[in-house]
Amino acid sequence: MSGMSKIKKFKWYMIPLISLILLNTAVITKEYFSYKDETLRLGSILAEKQQSEMTLEEAEIVLEKYGYIKDNASSTYREVIKSTIFMLVSSSVVYLVIAVSLKRQEKEIENKYNYVIEDIECTLNALKDGSYNPSESEFRNLAGSECHLSIARLETLIDSLYSSISVVKEKAENDKRETKDVVTDISHQLKTPLAAIKSTYELMENGKLSSDERKELETLMGFQIAALEKLILSLVNISRLESGMIDIKLTEGNLFDSVLEAVNGIWLKADEKNISIDFDDCGEDKLPTIMCDKKWLSEAFVNILDNAIKYSDENMNISIHIMKLNAMVRIEFKDQGSGISDEEKHSIFKRFYRGNNSSSVEGSGVGLYLARRIISEHNGTIMVKDNVVDGKKKGSIFVVHLPIIQ
Repeated sequence: MSGMSKIKKFKWYMIPLISLILLNTAVITKEYFSYKDETLRLGSILAEKQQSEMTLEEAEIVLEKYGYIKDNASSTYREVIKSTIFMLVSSSVVYLVIAVSLKRQEKEIENKYNYVIEDIECTLNALKDGSYNPSESEFRNLAGSECHLSIARLETLIDSLYSSISVVKEKAENDKRETKDVVTDISHQLKTPLAAIKSTYELMENGKLSSDERKELETLMGFQIAALEKLILSLVNISRLESGMIDIKLTEGNLFDSVLEAVNGIWLKADEKNISIDFDDCGEDKLPTIMCDKKWLSEAFVNILDNAIKYSDENMNISIHIMKLNAMVRIEFKDQGSGISDEEKHSIFKRFYRGNNSSSVEGSGVGLYLARRIISEHNGTIMVKDNVVDGKKKGSIFVVHLPIIQ
């Protein structure tokens, strides 16, 4: 039981006690004054005196002389009165002692809670300043005290708050590091194409160039500007996806439309290297209905196909195969390119990651990362495995799983 509870309990005990004493005293006092008046009245009559001229003792003697009062009755009555008065005085003294004791205990408890409040303030300030250490909390010094259970609950809440703040702080620090890395990566990604464009422009300023050479440089600059434009667009899309500015709206759609749009969008680039794209769609009417954003899902498929074309030699083949599973649809993008080492399979979907064999291939390392983000927004998954032909590794297979509408 806490100190404050004890104080309240003592107070509730004292209230009926004092009330009973006061009631008793009032009754006895009333009887006493009635007895006094009656005795004085009868005594004055028998003694033929004025009532105001007699004392209570004289009146009792007169009445006793005439046999109106038994022996020792008056003295016994007076003793009762005296005892009652003594009890009243004693009870008052006891009540005063208890009241002083309770007041002192209230003060001690108040001081203890003031100490706790001050410690809470120090703890909250430490949390605000980032210097809080759970192992050094002053709350533990209160173990065994009457308010220990309440303080223990409060300590648990503050430790939980500290853990939450630590998680938020750690996340903020990670976000800060990631932002710094992103700025560094973007700077590096933009520096290369800008340097190429600058070099081409400086060559074009040479007045001794022939018309054919100038035309060739203009064509080269056009390719460089297009590559830079594509990189910037990819970076913008990534930024908008990660910040939630792009709202991918999932509606019922046919998977065939998204795949066909992706193939049409990449066809010219494949044709430049004489790469064929085979689409095994199992029949458009047999493809399952999925929840998708047609535009962005097509963008993901374009990035996967673009990656396959970049790492494939001329005259190769890329095939797309779709299989319906129980609750998912499986899309395989199979190429005959240079393949991906086992060590890199878990890294190729990272932002700006480029493999060891990609130095001779143009690219920024954002396509597959963007594809993974878009597919994740569709509640799907993407993975890569080796394309094995006649027991030999020949390119890669990108496998996408998307949920279907049951």
